Amino acid sequence: MNTVGSHSRLWSLGLAAVLVAGALAACSAPDDPTWDRLQEAGTLRVGMDASFPPFESVASDGSLAGLDVDLAREVSGRLGLDPQFVANLPYDGLYDALTAERVDIVVSSLVVDPSRTGDYAYSDVYFDAGHVLVARGDNEMVPQMEDLSGYNLAVALGTEGDREARKWARRLGNLDVVQHETAVDALGAVESGNADVALVDHVSALQAVGSGRDLVVIGEPVTETPYACAVRRESIQLLKAVNKALRAMEADGTTEALISRWLS
Repeated sequence: MNTVGSHSRLWSLGLAAVLVAGALAACSAPDDPTWDRLQEAGTLRVGMDASFPPFESVASDGSLAGLDVDLAREVSGRLGLDPQFVANLPYDGLYDALTAERVDIVVSSLVVDPSRTGDYAYSDVYFDAGHVLVARGDNEMVPQMEDLSGYNLAVALGTEGDREARKWARRLGNLDVVQHETAVDALGAVESGNADVALVDHVSALQAVGSGRDLVVIGEPVTETPYACAVRRESIQLLKAVNKALRAMEADGTTEALISRWLS
């Protein structure tokens, strides 16, 4: 399975419905003052909490680095705009910066929150950080969650994957869930043969596979944590332009290349 290239197709129908409803509602608005300002200024103000590597962080020379940084630059370029980063925002203040019009868009590992679609609009999802199954590379079996009866499943204690695994253990009745301190420990248990499969976040999985370890991501994500850009609800033209750019990046391999660079 191409786990990187398939990330944009991994939303649930419920999430997709929320995003589509938001886009349709936005299209009915009369104008877009944000878009007019962008055309005059020639810059796109990008809000970011630069404290979450490998998505966004401050490098040793003071420059910004990360997947979201490169993605924001690429999207801005495809819109014919120069990115202007406002990267000292706290994560819980990102939406406030949009409301106060300090920024035009937020690109900061932002998890789609359906409860906020009354005031903000989300772009297409560009990465799903949900939990995935990981097995050894020489494992000839390709189990899905429903096929794990009799298996030993490693998870990171207290994570969404831990909670999801325990739900499946109750359903299957014969799934042995073993909790580890971290996702790295859970993956190590699989690699050493102490566990048949692990359920860990997508970022940890891709980093482990990309580092050359004898591991492979199996199937589709078991849980979803969709990352998307956010704009103000009235920023209709900007949202359309951003989605057009993201879809083109997905089609021409740019998004896959960025994910491979930063997560693998």
